[in-house]
Amino acid sequence: MLTPSPFFLVFFFTVNKHKPWIETTYHGIVTENDDKVLLDPPLIALDKDAPLRYAGEGGDGEICGFRIHGQNVPFEAVVLDKSTGEGVIRAKDKLDCELQKEHTFTIQAYDCGEGPDGANMKKSHKATVHIQVNDINEYSPVFKEKSYKATVIEGKKYDSILKVEAVDADCSFQFSQICSYEIVTPDVPFSIDKDGFIKNTEKLSYGKEHMYKLTVTAYDCGKNRASEDVLVKISVKPTCKPSWQSFSKRIEYEPGTGSLALFPGMHLETCDEPITSIRATVELETNHIGKGCDRDTYSEKSLHKLCGKSLLLTALRHHLMK
Repeated sequence: MLTPSPFFLVFFFTVNKHKPWIETTYHGIVTENDDKVLLDPPLIALDKDAPLRYAGEGGDGEICGFRIHGQNVPFEAVVLDKSTGEGVIRAKDKLDCELQKEHTFTIQAYDCGEGPDGANMKKSHKATVHIQVNDINEYSPVFKEKSYKATVIEGKKYDSILKVEAVDADCSFQFSQICSYEIVTPDVPFSIDKDGFIKNTEKLSYGKEHMYKLTVTAYDCGKNRASEDVLVKISVKPTCKPSWQSFSKRIEYEPGTGSLALFPGMHLETCDEPITSIRATVELETNHIGKGCDRDTYSEKSLHKLCGKSLLLTALRHHLMK
């Protein structure tokens, strides 16, 4: 007859001896319209209390969580696999690169502690996390001025007439830079370069066109067009020649009517050049004046008296003395 062997119950108790281990520094990238952070190196916590891949559910060698430290950190860390310690960092809310391009905070890993209630859990050292927020091209260029205007002299080709300038509110260098400008108005004798400088491509004529109106737009380096195009007005001024202006070459005078102002509105156009001296000569011509008086048979002295030349000369002298 066989005698039953004694029955023994053996209990194994694990002791949470070791702290979880993580890298000391992480670098991450996240895009404005996404929440998942790409980390380098990946977020993985290791614990020597769990040497095997499968250490049992809730074991003290498993990783139960990550904790982020810092004020107003818009990220959270989540454990994907307790046994491997793999985790991810993701944004809690929509990020805005224009408000903040980079975020820095610290993170710790926690194991699951001893026993089913997770008592005496241990935590790793604090690692530093640097996250860069990548920009999306959400803004369009905006011109600094509502309109632009300039004046040119006819018959002259300019290296630059004026400059238009647009700005972009995106945070990244690529999307915030203005890559090109374009004159939208067709068939105009002007061109514009990538920096916004406008010049004429041919000599302009005041007789052909007094003013040109151009519509100009801008593109950022992400190919977004300006939210509103801008109007550019370029006036053409006739070629300036230094001369006396606003006087009449012929004056009608009735003898005996007294003095007459010969050039009341006359002025000298200097074309903005400095003047050191002015010399003027005025001549009064009376050729064939007899045809307008009585008849050519009068003597010269009689004609002067009849037609009032002496009065004209007196008026002329009086005007010049002013």
